[in-house]
This record gives sequence, C-alpha cells and structure tokens, in this order.
Amino acid sequence: MAERIVDAPSSVKADVWAHFGFKVNEKSQGLDKTNAICKYCNGVVRYTGNTTNLRAHLQRHHADKLEAPKTQQKPVDPKQMTLDNATYKFPSTSPRAIRITDSLVRFICLDLRPYCVVENRGFRYMVNTLEPRYVIPTRRYITDIAVPKKYEEVKERVKTSLSSAARVALTCDGWTSRATESYVTITCHFITEDWELKAFVLQTRAMHESHTGTNIAELLKTALDEWGIAAKDPAIVTDNAANMTIAAELTGMLHFKCFAHTLNLASQRALKLPNVARLLGRMNARTST
Repeated sequence: MAERIVDAPSSVKADVWAHFGFKVNEKSQGLDKTNAICKYCNGVVRYTGNTTNLRAHLQRHHADKLEAPKTQQKPVDPKQMTLDNATYKFPSTSPRAIRITDSLVRFICLDLRPYCVVENRGFRYMVNTLEPRYVIPTRRYITDIAVPKKYEEVKERVKTSLSSAARVALTCDGWTSRATESYVTITCHFITEDWELKAFVLQTRAMHESHTGTNIAELLKTALDEWGIAAKDPAIVTDNAANMTIAAELTGMLHFKCFAHTLNLASQRALKLPNVARLLGRMNARTST
C-alpha cells in the first residue's frame, strides 16, 4: 500500500510548509512528524521542531522554487504625515541601500546572529536612528536571498584561493548540536607561495544518514569535487574513531590521527590500569584525611 502524504497542519505558520508535508501512520492514522516529506522529490528531511533542515533542503535541491519576497507597502494617508513617510526612503537597488544590506548580512554571519534580529524592535530603532532613509529587509529576504547570495560570493573567493594551492590538508570531525542534530565539519589548510598559512571552513553539513565509514567517505568525496581539490593530493586529519579511519581509507587520502585525541585516549587508558588506579586511590585517601 502506498504511503499517504498530507499537508502540514494549519498550526504551523512558516512559509516553508508550502513545500513539505507529513506521512500518515497507517496503524494509528496519525501524522509522523519526525520527518517532513518534500513535495517535489519525495525526499525525507528530518524535522526537529524548527525549519532549518527544510530550508536547507529547498536551497540545495529546489532553489528555483523559492520566490523573492514581494515588498508590501501600506497606503499612506496624506493627512497623516509621520517621520516614516516624511523621510525619503532609499530604493533597495540604490548603492547606499546595497552597502547597508551587505553590512547587515555580514553582521548576521560573522556574529552568528539569528535571522529574526531584523525584526527586533531595538535593532530596528538603532538602524532607523543611524539611517532613517534605509528600509530594513524582511527576515524572509535575509533567509532566502541575501545570506545565500553572500555564501556564493564567499565560496567563489575561497575556491579561487584554493586553486593556487599546490597541496591541501583537511580536518574532518563529527559533532552533535544542543538540539541533538548530527553534523560533520570539514576544514581545509594550505600554505601559500609566500609561506602564509591559510585555513577555511569548507562546510558544516547535517548528517542524517548513519555515521558509517562508507557514508562519511561519500560526504568527503562530494566535498573534494565541490571545492575542486580532489587532484591536490589532500591529506586528512581525524580523530581515532573507526568510522573516520575507514572513511579515509575509502577516499584514498593520506590519513593522520589527531595527536591530541591520541594523547587523551592514552592517558585515559593509563588511568584505568589496576596499579595506577590503586595508587590514585591511596593518594585520594591521604588527601581526604
């Protein structure tokens, strides 16, 4: 029997739900809200209460479905002159407005601010005080247009810098966020012709699949191709986990295990030796007396 997909309930207000639905549990006839289903490719996207993963899926696979937000202006009553309608407003395409929007996007990215900061009353008051003629973009515009555009600009600059490297080294690490979502971060390091060390965070991607060596190897190969560094004979540094070792072997990269992690494991193993444990126990007993 084919699985039924229904629209998200009306209680969820985010615009992204126009592109996703939920599966119907055939036994309980309730909605399976642990995963959202893409209406375009039937892709399964993990849903944990926020729409970050859903927006990332749309941006990566269905960017053409995202529409630029339409600015809505309330009709102005000529009899009610206020500061907002008495002050000339910059068009969004003016050089001044473009520079301010660019600085706003940099502020959000560099300081890791939430997109909703553009809706905060204090922030809007500050910006309006600094430049009353500037129209602050909507949260949706920042999310769907401005930040992705800035990402593509920075990505091109990083790829240009990487193209000049004779050889690169990678670091790869898996970690879990406070929301118990799994991610894998890949960084790249190289030395320029002027002997200057360069380092870039290439990506932090959600890892919905099982953290097997095969799956991590596929993620690494995709990153190498995406950033054009597969032919630069990359070496990789990871922790001592078995899945990372397998992933490095499958990609064919020269593999180094993190020295700090190795030292930490060695010290932990040493502390578990019977003789060391007894010695530490005696020292603790003397200290307590």
